[in-house]
Amino acid sequence: MPTKTFFNLPEEKQKRLLAAIHEEFSRVPFANISINRIIKTAGIPRGSFYQYFENKQDMLQYLLADYGKMLKRHALLSLKQSGGDLFQMFLDILDFTFTFVTEEKNNEFCKNVFSDIRVNNEFLRQQAGDTTFGEFAMDLLPYINMDSLDVRAEKDFGNMLGVLLLLTGEAFAKSFFDISNYRNVRSRYVVRLELLKRGFLKLKKADA
Repeated sequence: MPTKTFFNLPEEKQKRLLAAIHEEFSRVPFANISINRIIKTAGIPRGSFYQYFENKQDMLQYLLADYGKMLKRHALLSLKQSGGDLFQMFLDILDFTFTFVTEEKNNEFCKNVFSDIRVNNEFLRQQAGDTTFGEFAMDLLPYINMDSLDVRAEKDFGNMLGVLLLLTGEAFAKSFFDISNYRNVRSRYVVRLELLKRGFLKLKKADA
């Protein structure tokens, strides 16, 4: 993640550097990223870059973490609007991601960041890591309709989120690889989501 030096930069300089990084990712995949081109576009000395980030991987992790925060905001918004429907939240996240990716300013950037399966796996690893995932779950809990879920043990809810996250991550990857096929990707995702709902939701008692 960026150093304290980066976060202590004036806002204008932070934005200029991040814009240069965004421009470079819009140009080439992660494997071909050029730090020289980034610092030239941002107008900063090469040594300064390494005061802000350790290396390209560190820069990538910041981008992925920042994207994760954006997803979390939309997840919370979905829960508030749906009355705590966990499954609707994941579907809304997928739809939001598709809309975000297809915006012209984000299209090439997202394809270059996420179409590399190694990068996509790194994003999922970050989200599923003990600390990040725990914080994510705790932030969601107050807004989820827990009464509708068949939670029988302490770890059940975390495991539910993990399964849903992996399913959604797979749909993310397929969307990034072939944006034009999103309708089919979404349809398959909805079918699988419905299957999970059968197992995760409490059975409704039959009317007496």
